[in-house]
Amino acid sequence: MNKLLLQLKQKCVANPVLTIFMSMIVGINFIFHRPIQIINAVSLKIENDYSIHLSVFRELLEPIVGIPLFYLRAGEPVEEYIVLWIWIFLSFGLYLFLKKGFSFYKKWLLSIPAIIGLAYFILVWMIFWPIPSNKIINQSDSKILFNTHAHSYFSHDGLITPEEQMEWHTMNGFDAFFLTEHNHNPNTLDLVKQQRNRQLKQSPHIMAGIEFSGSNHMVLLGLTDSLITFGKKDSVIIAEVHRQGGIVGVAHWFDGQNKTIQHYIDSGVNGFEIVNKNQLAFPNKIHNDIINACNNNNLFFLGGADYHGYGPTCGTWNVLDVPNWDLLNHERKTEEILIGLKKRDNEVIVYSDRDTMPFDNIWISPLINIINYFRGLNIFQILSWIGWGIVLSFIRFRKKSKYILHWIPIISGTVIVMKARILIEKSIPVVQHNDVLLEFGDLFTLVGIGLIVSGISVWLLTKRFKSLV
Repeated sequence: MNKLLLQLKQKCVANPVLTIFMSMIVGINFIFHRPIQIINAVSLKIENDYSIHLSVFRELLEPIVGIPLFYLRAGEPVEEYIVLWIWIFLSFGLYLFLKKGFSFYKKWLLSIPAIIGLAYFILVWMIFWPIPSNKIINQSDSKILFNTHAHSYFSHDGLITPEEQMEWHTMNGFDAFFLTEHNHNPNTLDLVKQQRNRQLKQSPHIMAGIEFSGSNHMVLLGLTDSLITFGKKDSVIIAEVHRQGGIVGVAHWFDGQNKTIQHYIDSGVNGFEIVNKNQLAFPNKIHNDIINACNNNNLFFLGGADYHGYGPTCGTWNVLDVPNWDLLNHERKTEEILIGLKKRDNEVIVYSDRDTMPFDNIWISPLINIINYFRGLNIFQILSWIGWGIVLSFIRFRKKSKYILHWIPIISGTVIVMKARILIEKSIPVVQHNDVLLEFGDLFTLVGIGLIVSGISVWLLTKRFKSLV
């Protein structure tokens, strides 16, 4: 034991950067610790009926999956992710400058394909491959969790099948969800019929909806008849939904603010989303305006997960007290949720691991995100970081950076091209409904080929001009 401790001490002295980094992690977590919370989207107070579960496997892999999962729950995940990699690229340039002086730019420029390849590979991995995410635990005996906003690949921008949507909702603790394809519902009605006839598994419970692209996006919930909403006026669609016994919620109005809140109240909508994906209504004034409008006009609040198939995480749930949920038949389950919404008995809860409002300046987001990420870890996640750091300190890496510079883009490009092929094949049965699968397939093909070519070019340059590295 004494010998091992002596070796660790020597490693700490020999690896000051690693030592400082580990000390920073522990310091941030100890001094500024803020545990992950489930909060009420309206009052912003902590909800005690829910907790977050992390599997042992998830905690063991914390340094690998933790930061990607944190970024997937960001308010603006794509923009914040891009800014993070710009920071990484500039930091690498500064490191090379301090190490090599003014000749740093040669290796810095050669690193561009590797940086882009790594960033793109991690992004594709985050979106499409399963990552062991944090899971909400509902500790109530009678409350159910449901979602009012979701899309499969029968929407133009959906990535997954209805069956995969069911798996995602189960993984994230939902008891039920409305499938709200863009502007049509025949496929959804067929899915609901299959579940009602026990041709599909019974959980989670599926209900028919539509996301209508009118003057603002609206979720049409509880539909019983076929409805196509392309090009229709708000007034016509809202009247038809009410005729079917359904309800209308304005989706993510705060992100764009088309027309006024009062306009939609006068149009006969039944409620507003107060959360969409991972983002509360913003800024604070808009948040309060929606709350006041709903309270004064007897309208419900909604939390729309708005899931299209991007990554495993979830940021919001709707809650309703429905005793003996599992004993109800299919029709009664849908009725209970619709009645609860109409009576405003539901609550909206949010996964909270950072500030609730977007960044005023997104260029400082990497610094704030890193601090928020480390302050929210538990003791086992901290130990995972320290453990992996110690393991890496004992591994002798041969400094062959020129191989890294060309192999990262080549390998990343190859994997991305393979994923592109899968997406293109997946688009075939829904080509009349879906745009994004084929678009992503074509884009990933071009990006992947570009990375492979750039990796080969870097290899040829470093082989021809030894002084470059």
